[in-house]
Amino acid sequence: MTAFALSVVLGVIIYSLPATWSLASGPRPGVEDITLDEAVTSLGQSGVKGWDLIEEARLLVGECMEYSRRNSFDSYRKAFWRGYGYCQQQAYALTEVLRQLGFDAWPVHSEHNDFPEKKDTGHAWVQVIYEGEIRDLDPRFMDPGTGEMAFHPRTPASKYTVLFRIFSGWGCLAGNAYRYYRTGSDTSSDY
Repeated sequence: MTAFALSVVLGVIIYSLPATWSLASGPRPGVEDITLDEAVTSLGQSGVKGWDLIEEARLLVGECMEYSRRNSFDSYRKAFWRGYGYCQQQAYALTEVLRQLGFDAWPVHSEHNDFPEKKDTGHAWVQVIYEGEIRDLDPRFMDPGTGEMAFHPRTPASKYTVLFRIFSGWGCLAGNAYRYYRTGSDTSSDY
């Protein structure tokens, strides 16, 4: 690693630590103390099947993971257990749940998305295929009336590659900290 790259990495870490430290450790108050694997077991034993099971998984991840910009260092598994997570953590958690339930699912992202607040931002969500149909799922941003995503990608969705996940993780770390410092808020409407 070059000295420049090392200084960038250290700079991002140092810049992001105060935001991380401002979030209480442990699970979010009021959230069920449940691991990702325990959630999968519970869903698998529910008797629900097919698209209904996919929707139950989506709802569970959305309910368990309140949007947060301050735990970007957490793996998606730890973020699920803590009850906090930004879009990439939520997408990976939902993907893992769906895969363990036997569905073919993968996280995707688009760098330009229009949300109801009309803000252009990058975002991650999940695509799942079942019975030959591919659907887009977002743990938090779905219109309950239509079942469609409550935002519109302006650029095509791309699957995460290993390299992109590494670089986007570092970008999210700095970007989430910046948004938190600028707004003092974890809410996703403050993109």
